[in-house]
Amino acid sequence: MSIEKENMKIFIEINTRFEGIHRWDNAPEAVFFLRNAHRHEFHVQARIQAYHDDRELEFILVKKQIEMWVRALSFDLGQKSCEMLAKELAAFLLEKYGNDKQRHVEVRISEDGENGALVLYDA
Repeated sequence: MSIEKENMKIFIEINTRFEGIHRWDNAPEAVFFLRNAHRHEFHVQARIQAYHDDRELEFILVKKQIEMWVRALSFDLGQKSCEMLAKELAAFLLEKYGNDKQRHVEVRISEDGENGALVLYDA
């Protein structure tokens, strides 16, 4: 079986984690406890489109950039949600690796590997 090249997209995938606290001041009464600062281990998964299969984007170097972005965050994330963090990281990756190309980028950030958000940028 032959796979047509024009129908194929190649992605690299990076995974990392970081600790942080956040809160949701306007949480509904049913989840009132989210109004208080609480800790999570945030799980990060980023997928970035690559344009060829010979390390156009090198995993280790991209992971170092993502971890640099993470280190720039405060441990206290304030009211930042997983959705907000995923949008910020996607914007960072597009600025860093988009250059003149329109790349497909996906960023998933979850709380403790359980519930979270997915942001897709489809070029």
